[in-house]
Amino acid sequence: MDRQVQGSERTGAVRPWVIKDVTFPHGTEFRSKYKGCFYYGKVKNGALFLNGKQFLSPSAAAVSITRNPVDGWIFWYCKMPGHSSWMNICEYKK
Repeated sequence: MDRQVQGSERTGAVRPWVIKDVTFPHGTEFRSKYKGCFYYGKVKNGALFLNGKQFLSPSAAAVSITRNPVDGWIFWYCKMPGHSSWMNICEYKK
């Protein structure tokens, strides 16, 4: 583990997940529905976590569910901390 990560863990600092110039704050919730089931993830310290696994891209997280190529920007919806509504994450790229 590098010193920067160790330091942030000790101080309780949190990092957003920044991907393609879009910032998802720590605590942002993700969800998607696939074949009738909902799947949930959450941003923690600079990455998306889903089922205990860390993902650095929305598409990689989506493929872990579908087992097929999929555009994660279309697949996922998110709810930012302090907000009550879900929004497709592709809306944040505009």
